[in-house]
Amino acid sequence: MIELNDDLLNKYIDGDLDRETTLKIKTQLGLSPIDMKKYNELLLIHNELRKIPAEEVYPNFTANIILKVQKSLKSKREQNFFIVSVLSLFFLICVGIIGYLITNYIFSAEPNSSDVVTQFTERSEDLISILKDFFSKGNISIIGSVFSFILLISGYFFYDSLKQSKQH
Repeated sequence: MIELNDDLLNKYIDGDLDRETTLKIKTQLGLSPIDMKKYNELLLIHNELRKIPAEEVYPNFTANIILKVQKSLKSKREQNFFIVSVLSLFFLICVGIIGYLITNYIFSAEPNSSDVVTQFTERSEDLISILKDFFSKGNISIIGSVFSFILLISGYFFYDSLKQSKQH
């Protein structure tokens, strides 16, 4: 006597079993009304599932999906490049400002001072006054305006890049 489970009955319905096992299952089904009921239920489900039509995909489905993934990856690379470019531009502007301040500081120092500590203190005070003058109320609003303008322009180009990547 063989114990029938859903997996074995499904293989029997699909015809995936060898001849000997098929004969054993037929014998078991003839002997057991419970197993016959289970078999009839699985057979009914099997037949109903066969009536459902298979989903059909349009031609070139895979190629279109791969193309969309490639465009998405290209778009992300372009966005990353854009962000790195904008950050590099901000970094260069900051380095330029610091470079300007340092060169202004170096060229305004007096080379004839004899005491190193005194010269360092005087130069530090000069640097602090240059920084205060550079970042005064009038200049800081100009600097902030320039940075804001650059940020707005880069934001616009970033948005436009996103919009174009979604259209394609």
